Amino acid sequence: MKLSVVVVSYNVKGYLSLCLSSALKAMDRLGEGAAELWVVDNASSDGSADWVKSHYPSVQVLALQENLGFSKANNLAMAQAQGEWVLLLNPDTVVPEDTFERILDHLKDAPEVGGLGVPMFDGSGQWLPESKRGMPTPWASFCRLSGLWRLSPRSPRLNSYYFGHVRAEESADVEVLSGAFMWMRKKALDEVGLLDESFFMYGEDIDLSIRLINGGWVNRYFSEAPIVHFKGESTKKGSLSYVRVFHDAMRIFSDKHFAGGQAVAMRWMIRLGIRLRAVSAFLHGLVQKHSMVVLDVLTAAAAGVAVVELHGLFTGIGHPVLPKAAMVGLGALSVWWSGRWFGTQDIPFHRLRIAMSGFGAAVSLILLYSLLPESLRVSRLSVAILSVFLVGLPWLLRSVLIAARPRRYNWRQVRSKVVISAPPSHWDEVKQWVTSSFGNTVEVMPWEPNREDAGLPPLDTDMVLLSAGLGGGACLAAIRAAGGQQLDVRVVPDDFRMALGGARKDGAPTANLAWGMDGLGRSDRRRAKRRLDLAWSLLVLLLGPGSGRHADRFARGNAWQVLRGRNTWIGFHKGWDEADRLPPLPEAIFYAGTGDKALTPREARRLDLRHAADFGWMGDLELLMNLRMD
Repeated sequence: MKLSVVVVSYNVKGYLSLCLSSALKAMDRLGEGAAELWVVDNASSDGSADWVKSHYPSVQVLALQENLGFSKANNLAMAQAQGEWVLLLNPDTVVPEDTFERILDHLKDAPEVGGLGVPMFDGSGQWLPESKRGMPTPWASFCRLSGLWRLSPRSPRLNSYYFGHVRAEESADVEVLSGAFMWMRKKALDEVGLLDESFFMYGEDIDLSIRLINGGWVNRYFSEAPIVHFKGESTKKGSLSYVRVFHDAMRIFSDKHFAGGQAVAMRWMIRLGIRLRAVSAFLHGLVQKHSMVVLDVLTAAAAGVAVVELHGLFTGIGHPVLPKAAMVGLGALSVWWSGRWFGTQDIPFHRLRIAMSGFGAAVSLILLYSLLPESLRVSRLSVAILSVFLVGLPWLLRSVLIAARPRRYNWRQVRSKVVISAPPSHWDEVKQWVTSSFGNTVEVMPWEPNREDAGLPPLDTDMVLLSAGLGGGACLAAIRAAGGQQLDVRVVPDDFRMALGGARKDGAPTANLAWGMDGLGRSDRRRAKRRLDLAWSLLVLLLGPGSGRHADRFARGNAWQVLRGRNTWIGFHKGWDEADRLPPLPEAIFYAGTGDKALTPREARRLDLRHAADFGWMGDLELLMNLRMD
């Protein structure tokens, strides 16, 4: 047998479907009986193991009763593998049909190769630098953690971590392979050993790569067999918990491979890395969440200063510092709350909400100014001029951003177009699913991407739906081509009606919800829900809980909790498999549907999915009114 493929899965059934389908097609090209495929399920709660057994009878499944981690799970299958080569493959990968053929052909005259890696592209079509890596020495790790490597990506000194002196399109010997696609010679594994099981997750691929080199073998980066790696779908790579797990793995690695001063330096780098990543993740989150509102506020403040100064210059009327500060502060405050309320930070920009936020800021400024004592007022003309400016401020700023960076910023289409690329046998089925769940204009394009024609024609759309039935090579070609146009490509497995991957993670749907996410998957819908929560809480605080049978749940204490964001008036039942994939909401006071808790997980799932996909604030308001009168 030539090849044994091992996939370790944990709660990623949809991606696992893409992975297995593409891997089996690639294995078929090697001939009957030339390859075997193992799936080791790390005690998933989504029924992955039973699903694989029923849908892929040729796959050998090891269903574990507890999560043993990446190393132990892989070792269980590798110990039984019969292939001359062993491939460790992540479940969130897609391999083109000729991937295995290309690699085996390359290795025919390479007896020195013990391990091999390939170029990996994420869901947005970007090449992943971890496709090839060097030894994570203290200096290399420092350059990576500090971002120094970005100053000179091709430098062997500053970017040794990602082996920067080797180009992405160049095949070469490297030091470290990625565990997402780690092709190894079975004979080499018999000599150096399998994965070190002291690594629960992360670091084990680095350790094994170094052991292969120390055993006299060569690790190679083979650039002619690229794959798709929907990076981070089975882990929360931006979270602090991920950072801790990763750096704990690096601590184990440093204790094993470094000694003396290098070991001490590495331990300090690990501690520093955790702190730097925590701070950078916090700051990055703040910038992403508040950058547009901050830009609006700063511009409004600058405009307030300019208006007052120009008024004084032309009229000769001077204003004390406090009235000036009050004018500037009220203008900035009005823009801030209006932007938060109407969601001016959402990208793509929504024309109506941008316009409403400008009017809201102007009205707020006038109302707040009218409440000021006479000693803090400036001229009414200054207030009027600033109010007019605030009306157009959000629109003006976003128009400038769109003109300056059209690939990053744009206006949201009134009705988004969805382009479907699928084999003729899948077109009608996929189109019907999209129109029923997404509800937007759909254009079916007669285009089948492949290796020979990887180009994507210019499209007047921002989303492309790609059927997995086209094959792994077509998926890779489409994702790479769409990346140049900033299109959002989603891949639909043959066995599920869900859209996976995508360039815009903030708008990506979960596995359980209808694609398009016209419901609570969208930030503007969650914002509308929050507005209703605030308004109803103020009503309860003002009028009291009432005397109906739900008065205990309409208590003022619950209203305070909702105001603080600890609870929501209408929320999810939960308590069913994969409920953690629902859009984020606080704990519920009342439950979707009738207000009462569902009696069965099946009913809870139905009500939760309907509430998430078809949310409207009027529906929540109607339910709250009925419950209060009940």
